[in-house]
Amino acid sequence: MRALLLTVVVSSLAGPANAVEPMSQPSPHPDIPVGTKLTAYVGPRFLTGEAMVPEAKAVLVDETGRVRALLKREPPAGSYPTVKLPGALAVPGLHDAHLHVQGIGQARAQVQLLGSTTPAEVKKRVAAFAAEHKDAAAVRGRGWDQSLFPGATWPNAGDLEGATDKPALLSRVDGHAAWANKAMLTLAGITKDTRDPPGGKIHRDDKGEPTGILIDNAIDLAEQKLPAPTDADLARWLLAGLEACADGGLTAVTDQGMSRAAVRVLSKLDDEGKLPTRVFVYLDGAEAGALDLLGARAPTERLAFLGTKLYADGAMGSRGAALLAPYSDEPKNSGLLLTDPKVLLERVRAVHKKGFAAAVHAIGDRGNRVVLDAFDKSPAPAGARDRIEHAQLVNPRDFARFAKRGVIASMQPTHATSDMRWAEQRVGKERLVGAYAWRTMLKDGVALAFGSDAPVEDERPALGIYAALSRQDADAKPPGGFMPEERLTQTETLRAFAAGSAYAVGQEQHLGALTPGMKFDVSLFSDDAASATDRGDASAWLRTKPVGVVIGGALRSPKPSR
Repeated sequence: MRALLLTVVVSSLAGPANAVEPMSQPSPHPDIPVGTKLTAYVGPRFLTGEAMVPEAKAVLVDETGRVRALLKREPPAGSYPTVKLPGALAVPGLHDAHLHVQGIGQARAQVQLLGSTTPAEVKKRVAAFAAEHKDAAAVRGRGWDQSLFPGATWPNAGDLEGATDKPALLSRVDGHAAWANKAMLTLAGITKDTRDPPGGKIHRDDKGEPTGILIDNAIDLAEQKLPAPTDADLARWLLAGLEACADGGLTAVTDQGMSRAAVRVLSKLDDEGKLPTRVFVYLDGAEAGALDLLGARAPTERLAFLGTKLYADGAMGSRGAALLAPYSDEPKNSGLLLTDPKVLLERVRAVHKKGFAAAVHAIGDRGNRVVLDAFDKSPAPAGARDRIEHAQLVNPRDFARFAKRGVIASMQPTHATSDMRWAEQRVGKERLVGAYAWRTMLKDGVALAFGSDAPVEDERPALGIYAALSRQDADAKPPGGFMPEERLTQTETLRAFAAGSAYAVGQEQHLGALTPGMKFDVSLFSDDAASATDRGDASAWLRTKPVGVVIGGALRSPKPSR
């Protein structure tokens, strides 16, 4: 497995046949049968991941959308039907290993709170949204982060007073905390007498009254009182999310924790040929009946269901990630286990019994250890690959356990550059050595798959590539990078966003490189950021723009609004 990951750099998607009619030509390569219909793709510089031909000027693709040959120079005019691709750089189709399609689309229909720096600014945005959407039964929003507020203090329900008289529920940027106004607390029946649910916490003032901040499973107390989305809502959000991913330069995505209702709608969209990217899905493993869907629908060129998404703990930003020792900046708090370890093991065993994989959210060092313990007691069945989602803080004793059991580390580079403002405050300098440790994972032989966790972070993969290369923010801070010893090379980063993600979903024989025989999927960029990075300017990935994706030989250009 490790040898494979060291030689592959690209990933791919299948799609409709290209409009250009392939031409039957004498074989340009002894392995291509005479008479094979081929189309030449030219234009940008192709990074291939192919050991013998690491870059190419042209790619020959057969009528099934698979790579047949890599050419070091463009073929003579008239040799083959030719498709000229836009942009200066084509990299193996980038595949986000962890995001939430519905959340991306839904966020575009809610109050946008990313970047807000005061509770007053959030209140202003909520008020403007409520005034514009007078028919909304409730106000939803996402993206606030109390670490950006003065004093990094938690907001409260009173801070939203006067913005709207309707219930308002605003998710923190990581989705592991929510901020409710007084109308929402009343609708949910959350009072001084309401007990904290297992795996959740209600913030309270000195008198025991709820402040309006709900952590992890406590959010469900409010969520369950809001109206359920219709199929039309789900279809609109899913398509909007997938189109944003394709426009951002992704050829494939892995959705983590999809509901049964969304699965039903997504399957219908696939039947109608409307999916703009390849989608791999892990179902919400805590939802009743989720296991019944696994194996009920055969994989297609655009959609496959691979297992269930489970939760071990919460998030570090809201101090809900489960730690082996208390938080350095909150000594009486060691975080939350969202699922009892015995229940987690039962759910892992149940999905394994069905022949599928478990993808388990674990952020804190205790959360990661609990999941590894469960995987030790219930090894994955043949053909299924278990994963730990995030793996943000790992005890040094546990890194080798990932490789020993073949557990994939599904990680998100931009989490490190978002969290670096407060990470050391949360866990202290000594524990930080196991945080966001991509280089350590590779050194220990762990299969690494990269994603974004959008809408928690931006879905555009170029931002994740920059973060992995530099471990700096867009202003090149901190100098030298946050824990720079964990930075990756450009080859390693592209591999984690392509071959690593393909391996994680069992598609390494079809996706993950521009190797002859694999599907022809590439992500296209306006500028050659790869060459600029080789010259020492990784920030070129922040400046380049996605100009299209090729999926199984078919070019898709971004919408003008992107």
